Amino acid sequence: MPISWNEIRHNAIRFAKDWSGASSEKSEKQTFWNEFFEVFGIHRRTVASFEVPVRGISGKYKFIDLFWKGRLLVEHKSRGEDLDKAKSQAFEYIQDLASEGRHDEIPRYVLLSDFERMCLYDLEPDDPGSQPLFGDFRVSTFEFLLRDLHKAVHGFAFIPGYKQHKFEDQDPINIQAVEIMGKLHDTLEAGGYEGHDLERFLVRILFCLFAEDTGIFEREAFSLYIENRTKEDGSDLGAHLARLFEILDTPNDRRQKTLEETLAGFPYVNGELFGEKLAFADFNRDMRNALLASTRFDWSQISPAIFGSLFQSIMEPQSRRQVGAHYTSERDILKLIRALFMDELREEFEKAKGKADLTRLHEKLAGLKFLDPACGCGNFLVISYRELRALEIEILKRLYKDQLKKGELGLSIDGLSQIDVDAFYGIEIGEWPARIAEVAMWLMDHQMNQQLSEAFGLYFARLPLKKSPHIKCANALRLDWNEVLPASKCSYVLGNPPFVGKKARGKVQQEDMEMVFGNNNGEGVLDYVCCWYLQAAKYIKSTFIRVAFVSTNSITQGEQPGILWNTLFRGQNIKIHFGHRTFSWESEARGKAHVHVVIIGFGEFDPQKKIIYEYDNEKVTAIAVKNISPYLIEGRDFALLNREKPLSEIPELQFGSMPNDNGEFLLTDEEKRELIQNEPGIRTYIRPLLSSKEYLHGINRWCLWLENTPPKKLTNRPK
Repeated sequence: MPISWNEIRHNAIRFAKDWSGASSEKSEKQTFWNEFFEVFGIHRRTVASFEVPVRGISGKYKFIDLFWKGRLLVEHKSRGEDLDKAKSQAFEYIQDLASEGRHDEIPRYVLLSDFERMCLYDLEPDDPGSQPLFGDFRVSTFEFLLRDLHKAVHGFAFIPGYKQHKFEDQDPINIQAVEIMGKLHDTLEAGGYEGHDLERFLVRILFCLFAEDTGIFEREAFSLYIENRTKEDGSDLGAHLARLFEILDTPNDRRQKTLEETLAGFPYVNGELFGEKLAFADFNRDMRNALLASTRFDWSQISPAIFGSLFQSIMEPQSRRQVGAHYTSERDILKLIRALFMDELREEFEKAKGKADLTRLHEKLAGLKFLDPACGCGNFLVISYRELRALEIEILKRLYKDQLKKGELGLSIDGLSQIDVDAFYGIEIGEWPARIAEVAMWLMDHQMNQQLSEAFGLYFARLPLKKSPHIKCANALRLDWNEVLPASKCSYVLGNPPFVGKKARGKVQQEDMEMVFGNNNGEGVLDYVCCWYLQAAKYIKSTFIRVAFVSTNSITQGEQPGILWNTLFRGQNIKIHFGHRTFSWESEARGKAHVHVVIIGFGEFDPQKKIIYEYDNEKVTAIAVKNISPYLIEGRDFALLNREKPLSEIPELQFGSMPNDNGEFLLTDEEKRELIQNEPGIRTYIRPLLSSKEYLHGINRWCLWLENTPPKKLTNRPK
């Protein structure tokens, strides 16, 4: 039985650390490869030999550095030598084996190394037609640095004897994988499996896909369980998945002794992810194939932004616009969190002079708590967590640098990290994105634990999941945020509240506006996002909490600033701390919206530094100012109010004309075609009508344009 992938990763981290300074092929090559095989739980001498002779075309013997007949040929060089030369030598050996008639000994894999770099060639790739030609072989290439061996171990599955799958190349955000999950959602929903159960079910699937690619599960455990244990027609897949979910929620000491070996190999996860009993999901062949297809992608390098993309990919566009579900790109999230807290923490880290300063900073990080009151799929929380953990790892490396140099750290690093997901709180009105947010936090935690493992050369994973992020499924505008996180314990409030203009608000959202603004009349003019500004201002009363939101730039323009910001200045004593002036918002999701946004940071106290971030295409300039006005320029805490009367004796402007009939008398494409079919002569009078709604959402609307039309032509038309 092969050793587990977790153990292999642990061995790989230590191996890479031990051999980080090796350089001489002659003196260290054999020990290096003996220990390399030990990483995979294999004794080298049982499968492969050093200096294996092969007769060249000239009749002289050459010697292969390391040879596993029929499986692997290794050519090793000293550090810094040319691996292209090693590649040529290795493939010459293979030609020589063929010329000697030793065809059954020709290896499938060729591995090159100079201690620092490794390059693995597969001579029998799954898709040979798309691979480059080298000599007589189509080869698939896999290159990496020795320090990344723990990330690359799946490429050596043939050594311990694990079955391999081919993984598709992908970007950090693999839109095709997202589309597959969206298709799975649609297929299940069409079959009658919907609502809460469907949402919870898909979140579990997403966790399993990630878990088998990152060492939480044994590699390919989930995909092979589906492939080997379920029928091809999918008829029993729902039952098997329900049983698997039950096992993932059962501690090892409470599992039945007669549990089959495959299921027993899955770890206890906890974290409440698999605790709830869900309705049974019935699958068919196509649905099973869609699920298996999703396992072919390597989810280990997944970007947190994919969760927002996944959410949007399975929502109807109409629903997406209504809830204002805009998912900010990772780049834009970083703009907010750096200005809000990370730049200051980084500066404190750079100024730390010794262990006492570093320890205080580490304790400070461990005590921070974050609230996103419109968290969606949790991207702001997830990336904030990642950045804090990355800084923590740098702190720990400096704190323990002497022990790391001497190799005296010990056998465990479990207690080093003091930051965990339970310091992050969110409020989200939709259950599906709320559940996605929980899983996203756990997955990011595992990724950061892997980075900690790399830094210290010891494997670390938090399983079972003992702590959870606090994501409350509720309407944030009708909930006291103190019920989620008492303001006295909160450090930062951040996020991306919904972008919904006054004309796009639904009934519930209009009621939300009236509840938040009361008799202030703000609900008739302000964008929906303004509710979060006022609620946040009330929440942070008499505290040093800092707040930052991404918002449409309309709240810094026109008549909105006068209502919103004068309310915040006079009634809540708010000060603007920083502002990112208008920039183009980017989403990672399909059907991305086209908007321009600002980022505004504020609090109830007056900070020493105030910064305005100015954009010129991709160039960003940070400008220190004395005070920031609601228009995100240097100025007073004041905004102009709307006037209904002119300043001088001039005629008042009239409203003008606009199609304000909610489209009742406009034509859709289908209505236009029907009208022309019935009255071909009417085509002359049909014109396109383009307003903001049509422009933003790609909608075609048509009108009858009768200006200057002779009355006779109108009276002659059919009624």
